[in-house]
Amino acid sequence: MSPEFKIKAGIGSKLPKHQTGVALLAALILMLAVVITLANIFYRHQIDVSQATASLHGDQAILLAISGENWARQLLSDTEDDRSVDHLEETWAQAMPILPVEGGTLTGCIADLQGRVNLNNFGAYNSQTLKTEMSGNILGYGRIWNSLLVALEIPADPSRLAKLIDWIDADSDLINSWGAEQTDYDGLNPPRVPANSPITDTTELAAVGGYQVAEVQRLMPWLSALPSSTPININTASEQLLVALGSGFGIDFKDIVLERRPFQSIDEFHQLIAQNRQLPLAQVATRWPATVIGVTSSYFELYLEVTLGEARIEVKSIMDRDGRSEPVIMSREITMVPASLPKPTSSAVQDLFDDDSDEDQSMEINNVQSACLMIGEASA
Repeated sequence: MSPEFKIKAGIGSKLPKHQTGVALLAALILMLAVVITLANIFYRHQIDVSQATASLHGDQAILLAISGENWARQLLSDTEDDRSVDHLEETWAQAMPILPVEGGTLTGCIADLQGRVNLNNFGAYNSQTLKTEMSGNILGYGRIWNSLLVALEIPADPSRLAKLIDWIDADSDLINSWGAEQTDYDGLNPPRVPANSPITDTTELAAVGGYQVAEVQRLMPWLSALPSSTPININTASEQLLVALGSGFGIDFKDIVLERRPFQSIDEFHQLIAQNRQLPLAQVATRWPATVIGVTSSYFELYLEVTLGEARIEVKSIMDRDGRSEPVIMSREITMVPASLPKPTSSAVQDLFDDDSDEDQSMEINNVQSACLMIGEASA
């Protein structure tokens, strides 16, 4: 091969400069595509891991909440609790200390639902019993309801009570001229159908004619919707409800009850009122009948808050121990709180256990209200 040919061959083997640049650019684009693909894979993997972890924490939090329910059921069983009387000094009425669990905390409290007004008690009224109660001095749920509305600065005109009774009672007849049945609701937008059956959730009160949502929200801490007629436990009723139970004595009645409770029997309560107000015992027993006032309870609400990793749930469970040695769970409401929402630096539950300069005042309040009521007011 001649030298001239070798020189030409060598020159021909070199790539032009613009082709070299294209090859380098292609290599860079390929590398960028690989990096983007790997980054996308890793990102999706992180999301999958995060979702799996959150799901796992959520499941574990629910299991912890169920264990909290078992704790509450044990506290309210006949082996741990004296069923002859229920009051706020018993163990079940104390808030559960904040219990550390692996990766989170568990806390809660129990509230007496018979320390509230049971809306389904109004289903037993008819036109005659309502008229007799409202025109006499015997305390009944109608008078209590009107007094509670007044205490909370909510208008207490006769139509509110009448419409509530007509919503719950089984018939389609008006309780009186103030009531409302299907024909009255047909003209609303949207139309409604009266239940004519017991209420299952206190929020249903907002559907009753004449009640505003804001008013129902204000009433919620003093309401319950229980499957049977129940007297109000004088030992666990709140201050506002005690004023309503005063039947004309108002704040004086509240102060007397708060100073002397817990009562071991309804007779003890009657004797106290008779002595304090200088009334015949028989008159007191008639004015505050045992069908309306009691000292025992069968229905309770458990509030639990579980924080575990990125999961935070709130659980409200309704418990029924009527005729049972241990309560059963009637209903359970689970609220998943998004992890993106910051947890308050100081919760109402924690405040129950904080030592501060107002310790004596807090103890005094705790003797009047249940732990759950304190928590509800603090978070409102």
